Amino acid sequence: MKKFLLLLIIPISFAGCKKCVECEIRLKQSQDVIGFVDEFCGTDKKVEEEEERLRSDYNCIECSALTGLGTVSSGVHCGNRIFVDSLEADWKSGALESGTSANCIYYRDTANVRCVLKN
Repeated sequence: MKKFLLLLIIPISFAGCKKCVECEIRLKQSQDVIGFVDEFCGTDKKVEEEEERLRSDYNCIECSALTGLGTVSSGVHCGNRIFVDSLEADWKSGALESGTSANCIYYRDTANVRCVLKN
């Protein structure tokens, strides 16, 4: 019985252990690095949650606006939510100031996140 309890306690105690990782966010299509987390520390579950949060936070956007000379496009830009949201706001604001409107398309699920133990 003692051996059974010891075998049960060891995995449970390791599951709650804290570890520190560094994470890299890359585009799925080109493998360009669009983000990096130098250090994140937590249990295995917390690290998995952080990986999922990073996957949902990093995406791409492309904006376009109709001008007197035709349609202009921002091209595709990728980064975290703050960056892509500010790009959308800038395009919409700029288009409004010139008397037109901008259309922005978000590309979701564009990033791979890889977290490895920090040395």
